[in-house]
Amino acid sequence: MLILTEAVYLRPELLRGTHSLMGSDYDMLHRFRLAFARQWLLGPRHLLPAWNPREVMGAPFAANLQGFPWIPTRLVLLLLDPSVAYAAGVAMAAGLAALFTWLYCRRAGMSAIGAAAAGWTFACAGYFSSRVMAGHLPLLEAYPALPLLLWLVDLAMERAGRADLALLAVSCTCVVVAGHPQVPAYAMVCAFVYVAWHGRGVAGRVRARVAGAMALGVGMALTFWWPMLLLIAKSTRIQHLAAPDNDVAMPYSRLLALIVPGIQGWAEPVELADKNPFTGYPNNAWFWDTASYVGILPLVAVVGLLVWCMVRRRMPGWRGRYLTGMGVAALVCSLPLAEPLLHALPGTFLRSPARLLYISTFCAAVALGAGVDALRRVNWPGGVWVRNGLLIALLAVHFVDLRGFAHWFVQTYPRDDAAPAFSARLEREIGNGRIAAEREDLVFSYGDRFDDAGGFDSIFLARFNQAYLSLAGLPPDTNQQVFDASTLPVAALEALGVRFVITTQTRDDLELADSSDGANLYRVPNPMPRASFFAGDKIDDAGKTAGSAGTIEYSRPSSDEIGVRTSSGAAGFVYVLESFDPGWKATVDGKAAPVAVANGFAMGVPVPAGEHTVTLHYETPGRVAGLLFSGVSLLLLIALIVC
Repeated sequence: MLILTEAVYLRPELLRGTHSLMGSDYDMLHRFRLAFARQWLLGPRHLLPAWNPREVMGAPFAANLQGFPWIPTRLVLLLLDPSVAYAAGVAMAAGLAALFTWLYCRRAGMSAIGAAAAGWTFACAGYFSSRVMAGHLPLLEAYPALPLLLWLVDLAMERAGRADLALLAVSCTCVVVAGHPQVPAYAMVCAFVYVAWHGRGVAGRVRARVAGAMALGVGMALTFWWPMLLLIAKSTRIQHLAAPDNDVAMPYSRLLALIVPGIQGWAEPVELADKNPFTGYPNNAWFWDTASYVGILPLVAVVGLLVWCMVRRRMPGWRGRYLTGMGVAALVCSLPLAEPLLHALPGTFLRSPARLLYISTFCAAVALGAGVDALRRVNWPGGVWVRNGLLIALLAVHFVDLRGFAHWFVQTYPRDDAAPAFSARLEREIGNGRIAAEREDLVFSYGDRFDDAGGFDSIFLARFNQAYLSLAGLPPDTNQQVFDASTLPVAALEALGVRFVITTQTRDDLELADSSDGANLYRVPNPMPRASFFAGDKIDDAGKTAGSAGTIEYSRPSSDEIGVRTSSGAAGFVYVLESFDPGWKATVDGKAAPVAVANGFAMGVPVPAGEHTVTLHYETPGRVAGLLFSGVSLLLLIALIVC
């Protein structure tokens, strides 16, 4: 099972180290964050940065689980070069999904061959394989959560051992610190329902202990989740914005794609899109969130088991009823009929109901395993040889079918470790300035080298979001995940301190500094410096002029620290062109000073006349409280297990 699983995702060229695995979001986003974390964690300080100056004028890093999740498999990737880490991450996630499904099915009494069929199907289903090309590494890392938790709940409920409770709690902690909160949330809800649903003969005290261990396991993750919750509270997730263009409910017409994949076309960069493009929907997000083909054989198994129960007039066992109920409920809730309820909730927390097909996919995979076992129990004419031959033929057809679907989403490209275009020139001339690199049609590998005024994420600081939309001339309720600063007007580029624009487009309003392979490097005429001094009577000019009535010297000792030396003949304030966040603390000549919001999103520190040294240091808000909450949860867990 494991060999066949890895054969789907690990191409020979990946094993040789000559190619990288294709993943859109990974190449645009996650590889740079991985490189950024590696740079600091493996550096002399061995610390994870609290702040990331590389994106969107600076943003919290350690607090953002989507930026750096603490799931154990992500920590393993820190040991690998980012150009090969994605393939390793996919291989680990797929292997663990297959293994945990096999363990759960075996615990449920399924045969080894039936459990293997279920495990391989879940690991290679379209919900997982299609997201390989999409580059959704955080979601893939969280994918094994559901079978893992159900297996561990079974162990804890049936054996009620202390080690079982401890393992379940720690696993819950590991699951909820994944970078994609949606899949862990679904898995945790299913696990809690499973505890309540578990077969007869389990004492209420045992159920309470198991549920308590799971809850305390989630509590132990508050070291990471409390800062994340504080970040969400000041982010775009709580703003009243327009519906995002990737908030997808499973369209009724896309249900056909669960039976006949490609019936409505394929989205780029899938090769089949050249001859049969995906049409009829607002954008390609509707393809990627609904490409959840699980194969024909599991669907046949579902129907066959249902007919078998009806013919025998016997309900399936409690596990069968649970999986049937959860699978059907998830499918129904993924459809548009559930959208009004989701839209009634304030903010945006769990978008795209179509992702509920994660649960239905697992249930269908387990149904295949149950169908295999049911087939093996039938007395076929001709005996065991006919039965085994039929079983092998059916599983072979299933392998060819599902692997053929996954094949289109597992593509590679030659590794290129050469420096990207314009790197040498930028290193000579950028100084403390920023770049604005195009993010729509051309992705440049500058994310681990230079600070970009734009960015790509699903969570942004609300103040920065408002300022960016204003500078870009967009409506204030615009909801977008990609901030392409290369498209901003010149005045906005200057206000954000951008010195160079990198784009495939032609811009007549900027000076062309260089061009290479269809890309253009433009110079911005008068960018704001990273720090400026403004006298008290010039406070309204902040962000409009280059400073006044003083001299200033800017330095960046680390990602979490900014240093400014200023000399002036009058009192005023130092304007720092970096996103404001409550985690920034300032000192003037070693004494604490306030940090004010300047220009709606940047920072200002008041200083008296004369020569002064201003230091700003960033500390993750909520870190101490999160550690305290986790510590209390750990002590309560120990008490629960011991007692």
